Amino acid sequence: MRWELHWKTARHPAEAFAFSLLVVAYIWLRPLWWSWSILIPLSLVGLSFFWHNESLESLGLSLRAFLGAIFAWRWYLAGCAASLGVLLWIETSTSMHVVVRWCGYACWCVFQQLLLQNMTYRRLRDGLGPSWKTSGIAGAMFAAAHLPNPILVPATFLWGTVSTRLFEARPSVPVLGLTQALLSAMLYVVTPVALNGQFRVGPSYWAFFHPSHLSAIFF
Repeated sequence: MRWELHWKTARHPAEAFAFSLLVVAYIWLRPLWWSWSILIPLSLVGLSFFWHNESLESLGLSLRAFLGAIFAWRWYLAGCAASLGVLLWIETSTSMHVVVRWCGYACWCVFQQLLLQNMTYRRLRDGLGPSWKTSGIAGAMFAAAHLPNPILVPATFLWGTVSTRLFEARPSVPVLGLTQALLSAMLYVVTPVALNGQFRVGPSYWAFFHPSHLSAIFF
């Protein structure tokens, strides 16, 4: 019985670490893999959700959680949106093209939160408990996926840690993804491209500054 309890406690964090390593490996080796290789991690995510008998509510995708989070955080979301609008007005000429691109990016952020909260944080929480320590480990895993970007690594560690605590209070992945998209857009505007590399990660970050060098390595 003790062995079974230990296994049940350890296997969930092990799954989180394995998934994190898979994501990092995919990001760094993607130029060497076939174009549809994204199906490998996505298939494993689907199998994990099926194995754990996930539902829309457990995944943080229920309408009730969404409306509750919107209401609870309405002033924070409004403040972030207003701040982003002011920054865009100062720095650039806001156009429909910018808005459409941001909407697409917001969808990507929702997907990131779906994976962070359900494949990393909740698996860690099942083995380690809901604590700031667990959130910090999840944040570190999230940051590792954004190496070697000097802007995104500390930012994603901080946001990854805080977002898991927010998920504990209001488990709504779409609202967290929307918040991430707003914060990311503000961070992009206020940081120089010479450092943020247009928010690229992995080999593509180096390719942004030294495209010929990366071509020689991967091709």
